[in-house]
Amino acid sequence: MPGALKKRLFQPGLWLTLIGQAAHAEQSLNELLDMSPAELANISVAIASGTAKPIAQSAAVTSVITAEQIAAMGATELHEVLETVPGMHVTIQPVTNDYSYTMRGIRNETNSEVLLMINGTRFSVPYQGTHMAGMIMPVENIQRVEVIRGPGSALYGADAFAGVINIVTKKAADIDGLNVGARGGNADSKSAWGQYGGKWQGWDVAGSLQYSHNGADPDRIIKADAQSQIDRLLDTNINPAFAPNVSLAPGPMQTQNERWNGHLNLQRKHWDLGFWAFNESDYSFRSGAFGALDNRGKGNGSNYLADIRYSTEDDLQDWELQAHASFLHTDVAADIYGFPPGSILPLDASGNVTGQPGLINAFVPFPNGLRFVAGFKNTVPSFELTSIYKGFSNHIIRMITGFRYEELNTREARNYGVGIANLGGPLQNLTDTPFTFLDDHHRDIWSAAFQDEWQFAPDWHLTTGLRFDHYSDFGSTLNPRAALVWDVNEQFTSKLLYGQAYRAPSFLEQYQQNSTLFLGNPSLSPETIATTELAFDYHPSKTLRTALNLYHYEIHDLISGPIASSTTLTEQNTPGQDGYGSEFEWDWKFLPDWNLRGNYAWQFARNEATHTRVSNVPEHHVYSALAWNFLPKWQIQTQINWIGHRLSNPGDSRQLKDYETVDLTLNAKKLMGYLDLTASARNLLDARGTEPATASYPYNLPISGQMFYFEVGLHY
Repeated sequence: MPGALKKRLFQPGLWLTLIGQAAHAEQSLNELLDMSPAELANISVAIASGTAKPIAQSAAVTSVITAEQIAAMGATELHEVLETVPGMHVTIQPVTNDYSYTMRGIRNETNSEVLLMINGTRFSVPYQGTHMAGMIMPVENIQRVEVIRGPGSALYGADAFAGVINIVTKKAADIDGLNVGARGGNADSKSAWGQYGGKWQGWDVAGSLQYSHNGADPDRIIKADAQSQIDRLLDTNINPAFAPNVSLAPGPMQTQNERWNGHLNLQRKHWDLGFWAFNESDYSFRSGAFGALDNRGKGNGSNYLADIRYSTEDDLQDWELQAHASFLHTDVAADIYGFPPGSILPLDASGNVTGQPGLINAFVPFPNGLRFVAGFKNTVPSFELTSIYKGFSNHIIRMITGFRYEELNTREARNYGVGIANLGGPLQNLTDTPFTFLDDHHRDIWSAAFQDEWQFAPDWHLTTGLRFDHYSDFGSTLNPRAALVWDVNEQFTSKLLYGQAYRAPSFLEQYQQNSTLFLGNPSLSPETIATTELAFDYHPSKTLRTALNLYHYEIHDLISGPIASSTTLTEQNTPGQDGYGSEFEWDWKFLPDWNLRGNYAWQFARNEATHTRVSNVPEHHVYSALAWNFLPKWQIQTQINWIGHRLSNPGDSRQLKDYETVDLTLNAKKLMGYLDLTASARNLLDARGTEPATASYPYNLPISGQMFYFEVGLHY
């Protein structure tokens, strides 16, 4: 029996990996769409434990969205894909204007409670704990997106708090030749790309390069902003004949951007080398970085990630040794017009803009606008060693040690605030002075982890793990996990999961100074979460698969900004948040050419400090997609996304009404053997939903309006 169990434990992972690679390399979209829901549920994933296993048997609640599913839904950017994940809602960060991923009612202002990885390598930066500012990732080179809903710190360390997102890019076998494509749509949106996959000097080589451009969305109108309110204040306090009305509202959100996205991957036995370059130029700040529309400000950023992996694979009996080194560097330069040229702004005694009448020290003209020019460089080298031992019967032992160094370098110039001699005048360079908002900082992180995957009976798997992380700035954390998986029969699998995780405070939360928005706190402790989950996966037939997940979590030392004085907010650890909820998924091929899939998520999250419901997150979220393969190479899919019952912040009279969007996508694949065609309508019915905005705006922020595009691709 032990020998039979050992074969059951090890052989499926190897065969599932080989089957997955072969499927990506050889199966067309039409063939994958012919796979039953039960077969799709057997796609192997390694994100939950490092060992490839079917989704239903993975040691976490896991979602996988394949390239074929991404194409069928018509998504062109990553955030559109993530909106389809159960319990996950994508909104706009109210200050940075980047996309924010709410998971199971857990969110913060900088999106730092979800770990972001590409091909298993983290690309979160220490400045604010998430990706580089302004990053909008296209999907053309994505082979699949893997998502853990729940804690992942026992394996991945910091920020795998509410969940983990891993983007798997296309390798040589996935591309298999030369692909080129182009897309154009309304709002001046356009994109072009090229991909190559082949062999060179014994290496499997994959390369891709994509250019994307978006214009302003004329339907996303900001009706009023902070400058509108200041204009009204001036009309009241200054002779209206001399009071300028310079607000750009009502006006469109500034959604313009240009992006280059390049990937290179080389693989051969033992080795896997990757390089990713993402560059953004002249991107705008949507609703404005300071609460006022900005049609002059621009940002530029570059993100470079190189990683090298080595594995002994099957060279050693019972052992596999892995080494992984990576180097991440990002550089963002922002030229922000916080308020437009010609403004007359109410300043407090420190030279910062204030909206509190009792704190106004003077009204100061800004003929060239309120200017803030800043740069942020993040540098993160890391190294990790992994030992995998398979010599014990029915066990896989995984031991990991690692080191990561995080460094932030800043530069800053402005014409307002602390340290400025001529308020409203020319820019003054404050770099390396005590008057900056954020200085240079760095820290070291050492880690060690142990994990045991044990198949103690033919249908039972137990995964346990423990990880230790030590930070040079705030100390140490210890995070355990346990996952018990029971294959009740061939159709039904159940899981009982427990895990703890943490989120490290970002440099912004620790060290921001001289700002009226909030002050950092070097004494912050990491946020911690403990989550218990009960999950079921049931496919009564090959044509139907269902899944149900029940969860409860408790967050302690939640990092937030309670009022510390009458004028500023200071980041502090607060009592926390607790929540519970459920997620139900379905995938039903009810006719040979028809498929219905989707999910419904419900959550209840409560802030322990105020004993009130957590605001700005949906209590109910429904996603459903109906696909019809009406010809051998043609498919049409419609999908609906409904967001329900969001509470505004206490005291905020702006209502967050329910809304639903409907998308429609027509796909044709491999016409004449080489031609792909896609036409898609996003938000087809032009829903007027809104997402939360800061108090600077009298109204919440509008979602993207009705959009159309047409796309053509060629395969050689």
